[in-house]
Amino acid sequence: MTRIAVLTAVALVALSLAACGTGGAREDGAATVKAVSTISVFEEIVRQIGGDRVDASSLLPAGADPHTYEPTPGQVRAVTEADIVFANGLDLEPGALKVIEPNLPGGTPVVKLAEEAIDAGFPAQEGEDGPTNPHLWLSVDAAREYARTIRNALTEVDPEGAVTYNDNYEAFLNRLDDLAEYVEGKLASLPTERRKLVTTHDAFAYMADYMGLEVVGVVAESPGQEPSASDVANLVRSIEELGVPAVFEEPQLGAEASVLERAAEDAGIEVCTLYSDALDDDVPTYIDLIRHNAEEVARCLSE
Repeated sequence: MTRIAVLTAVALVALSLAACGTGGAREDGAATVKAVSTISVFEEIVRQIGGDRVDASSLLPAGADPHTYEPTPGQVRAVTEADIVFANGLDLEPGALKVIEPNLPGGTPVVKLAEEAIDAGFPAQEGEDGPTNPHLWLSVDAAREYARTIRNALTEVDPEGAVTYNDNYEAFLNRLDDLAEYVEGKLASLPTERRKLVTTHDAFAYMADYMGLEVVGVVAESPGQEPSASDVANLVRSIEELGVPAVFEEPQLGAEASVLERAAEDAGIEVCTLYSDALDDDVPTYIDLIRHNAEEVARCLSE
C-alpha cells in the first residue's frame, strides 16, 4: 500500500469514529446525540426539541417515583453511552444521580434543569437552606425555562443541529402559549373558596401558584415518609374544617395514596388524580399532563 493510500485509510477511519461521537451525523442525516433524562417528563420535552436529531430516553420506568428510585445495573449502560444527561436537581432524583454521575463518559454534561431555571431568574420557593421544592416544571412558566435550557444544551453538544433545535423550541413555546390559554379558561370560573388542594405529597406548590390555587394539606412532605395516626386525623380535620370538596392522589404513589383515600372516605369526599413526576398511556406528554391537571382541578373542586 502506498503512503497516500495509508493516509487516506487513516483519515477515513478517523471520520468514521467522529461520526459515532457526540453530535455526529449518520448517513441518513439524523444525529447520533444520545440524550438520557432521569424522568419521562423531561425525556418527552427533549424529544419535542431534539426531533430526529436526538435519541431520547429516560432512566425511570413508567410509574416510578424519582424521589426513591435507584436505576438497575442494566440501566447503567444507557448512562455510559450518553452524550448528554438531563436531570432536575434540587434533590428530586438522588438515587438516579448517584448512579449517573460516576458512570458518565468524561466530559459528558449533566444539565440540572430546575437549578438552571432558578439561575436564570425563575423565582424559587425558598426554605431555610435554599430552594426546597423541586417540582418547578408543574408551572408552565418554568417549563419555558426548561425548554430553553434543553435547546441551549443540545446546541452546545450538536452545533450542526442549532437551527433544528431552535425551530422546534419556538414551536414548543407556541404550544405552551396555547396551553396557558387553555388552563386559564378552564379555571376561570372556579370560586376562590374552592381553590384548595390536598395531595399525597408536597409536589404541587408551583402548579398551585401558576393556577391560582392553595395547597392546604399533604399526606407527606416527601414520598416514603410514613404518616402517623395523628397525622391522618389532623388531615381529616383540616379537610372538614376547610370544606375541601375533593383530594388528589398521584398514580405513582401507593402508600401515601392509601392514606389519602382513607382520609377522603372518613370525610365523605371524592379522590381525584393529579400527575407530577411521571407520564403514562393516559397522559403521554407534558402538555397532556398540565391539561389533565387543570381539567381535574376544575372538575373535582367545582362539584
